[in-house]
Amino acid sequence: MTDQYAEPDLADASDERALTKSGGSWDRSDWQRMWLRTQSLEWRTLALVPGDGQTSTFDVANLIARLALDHGESIRVADIRALRMKHVDAFLEGIRWEASQGTRVILAAPSASTSLATVPVARAADCAILCVSLGSSLLSAVRDTIEQIGRKHFLGSLLVEASSATAPSRSAISP
Repeated sequence: MTDQYAEPDLADASDERALTKSGGSWDRSDWQRMWLRTQSLEWRTLALVPGDGQTSTFDVANLIARLALDHGESIRVADIRALRMKHVDAFLEGIRWEASQGTRVILAAPSASTSLATVPVARAADCAILCVSLGSSLLSAVRDTIEQIGRKHFLGSLLVEASSATAPSRSAISP
C-alpha cells in the first residue's frame, strides 16, 4: 500500500499560464471593488472556501491574484484541493513561513463537505471568503460550511457562476 502525498500547488500570480482560464474578467469594476474590500484588512493568508461541492475556487483565486498583480502586488495561489488531513500541519507550517517572509497567499480550497482539510486550513488563514454558485448552491450546504468553519473567519461571500466558476459573473463581498 503506497501513501501518496498530494502537495499543494503553489503558483505565482505573475505566471500567465495559471491565469488563462480567468479570461479578461479581472478588469471588471465589481471584481475591482471586491479586491479593494479585501484590502481593508491586514492579511497574509486568504482562504477561498466553496459553499458546496460543485463550486470551484481555483480559478477565482487566480483571478484575485491577477487583480493583486494589476495593483502592483504579487500574491501566490495555493491549490489545496488535493490536500489530505494528515498533511495539514506541515502545509500550514510552510504557509506560515511564506507569510513571515512577507508573501501573501490565497488558498483555493475544496468544499468542507468533500475534504476534512478545508476546515482547519480555513480557520488557520487570516481570513476567508465563502464562494457560492448562483442558482446551484444549496442554502443548507452554505450554512453548514459557515457553521463548520465559524462565521468570524469569513470576510464575506463571493457569488460566482453556477457550476464552472471559471468566469465569475458577478461578485459581492458582504460581511
